[in-house]
Amino acid sequence: PGVLGPGSHAIRAGLVAAVVCAGLLPTWATAQHKGAEETIEADYMPAVRQELARLDLHAICDDAVRTCVFRRTIENGPAFDVNVRISPVTQTIYIYIERFLELPHGGEPSPELALRLLDLNRQMVTAKFEWDRVAGAIRLSTVVNTDSNLDRKALRSQLQGLWATAAKLWPELHKLAMRTSGD
Repeated sequence: PGVLGPGSHAIRAGLVAAVVCAGLLPTWATAQHKGAEETIEADYMPAVRQELARLDLHAICDDAVRTCVFRRTIENGPAFDVNVRISPVTQTIYIYIERFLELPHGGEPSPELALRLLDLNRQMVTAKFEWDRVAGAIRLSTVVNTDSNLDRKALRSQLQGLWATAAKLWPELHKLAMRTSGD
């Protein structure tokens, strides 16, 4: 019942999936391919390494792909690889947990989970959830802009904030994903 009429659960689920797909798909990867010739010369890798060390995050960095990765474990939860990727094309530092929430059977989020993720995206100031359809997982990410310079304090704040968000929301979202999958 409701606006769509009786028996509209499948339609509503399809709409939610479409909204999730449109609202949570990452734009960073596609932006990497646009305007590759418009790169800037600033090299923020040394500064990113210093700030990761300052936070006592033992990252492994690869200058060739401008990426650093470190592992953190949520109390009573899983360990996650946190990626820090510098893009001179988009002039951003993209910080993300690739497989923050594994979806059961590598599928798509249930309507209940999708609505919760959209609501959280609306509430959160900087972090966002992205559905990776190919991986069948939800990514948690944030971005630091470097269009004029690298604000080291903002980088540290985003790293700490992303981790605090992950630690706070993972138990709830994991339970929701498992409950709605029937497991």
